[in-house]
Amino acid sequence: MVVSLPVHLEFSPRVDQPTEDELCDRWSEGGRIVSRLQDSDSTFTDLLLRLEKKLSDLEKDEVRVKMKRKISKAMKRGGIPRKIRRHLTMMFVNISMKNVELVKARRAESIVLYLRCLSVESLLRLRDMVLSGLLLRLLSDAIKLFIKSGPRVQLIIHSEDFNTCLSSLINAAGRH
Repeated sequence: MVVSLPVHLEFSPRVDQPTEDELCDRWSEGGRIVSRLQDSDSTFTDLLLRLEKKLSDLEKDEVRVKMKRKISKAMKRGGIPRKIRRHLTMMFVNISMKNVELVKARRAESIVLYLRCLSVESLLRLRDMVLSGLLLRLLSDAIKLFIKSGPRVQLIIHSEDFNTCLSSLINAAGRH
């Protein structure tokens, strides 16, 4: 079973709707590009599989650099503007290394990113990225390119969403 965890981004002060829509479009398109890359590029898939092995920090860095090159080239081919490509690339490299996929981004009362965790372990890695502030930093870097006023960004994951996702993954693992 594959479930997506909604991650809410709230801005203070509020950001105008066209800017939020553009951010959502860029994140969603980036997610589609990386998803196609995972489906069609055996070298990229091999890099992801390599991460499942016990690697030294140096070996992980080597994999990260190769993934960064692959994703950046795919983003360029996919028409992602240069001004945001580097920030999206870094975000997607980091979440891909945690076995997490961005399924879509949409605007509600805030921007909601739907992140697909492929296992309990990947959900826990995502939680660590949130708790350490890494995910917020990666997202904020892209946001700053669109919003010059520098609003405060808050990343929120509702506990009931996290627990539902965790329960679904545990139940799915128990059936295999």
